[in-house]
Amino acid sequence: MSIRLVGLQKAFGEKRVLDGLTLDVPDGDVTTIIGASGSGKSTSLKLVIGLIRPDAGEVWVDGARVDTLYDDALYDLRRQVGFVFQFAALFDSMTIGENVAMGLRRAGQLDESGIARRVRESLALVDLEGVEGRLPSELSGGMKKRAGVARAIALRPKYLLYDEPTTGLDPITVTVIDRLILRMRDELGVTSLVITHDMDSAYRISDRIAMLHEGRVRWEGTPDGLRVVEDPVVQGFIRGEPELWEDPT
Repeated sequence: MSIRLVGLQKAFGEKRVLDGLTLDVPDGDVTTIIGASGSGKSTSLKLVIGLIRPDAGEVWVDGARVDTLYDDALYDLRRQVGFVFQFAALFDSMTIGENVAMGLRRAGQLDESGIARRVRESLALVDLEGVEGRLPSELSGGMKKRAGVARAIALRPKYLLYDEPTTGLDPITVTVIDRLILRMRDELGVTSLVITHDMDSAYRISDRIAMLHEGRVRWEGTPDGLRVVEDPVVQGFIRGEPELWEDPT
């Protein structure tokens, strides 16, 4: 497994968000994390890239223990991990081309012609050819999301993390983004970890799904397995039935 979360504990003040989370993300798959607000989904993503550190437990990515890395070693690892933010997080004062090129310039591995070529290639992979000179304000919400994916893949990472990639989008655009996530898996061979509340999207894109509840994995398996699971807490979430939500165990 290229991404492994082992026994993670994390609290913010008196609020315990993760309480023994263990999860393996298979190579080359799309693994989706679902769960109620506050169950630790976004916290898990931040732990994977070392934005925060666990109170206990281990975070492994590409054979390196992230929670023990600092400075250059942590930066080198992050170059292997692309992050797609919930609301794209593009810089409004920069063109789309400049946004996509940011990580490439920071890495310093390509000259300007190489950067321009990689920007074009990355935008083409998300079907946004020819928008390099536009500002984010000139793009629709769905186009901004795709530009965010282009920026995330510009360094050709091994892993892609998506934080609520379909939030705020209409149903047609949601399907476009879902297909894009699968395209990144199939064409670039990346391992993907996705956070979502959208169950239709989760069923479409996932090789595996993990549901978090009370800071740990309550259920994990395939989309087909999730549809027939008998756990009332899991069923209460995926069916939106709060009367099932209270944990009987």
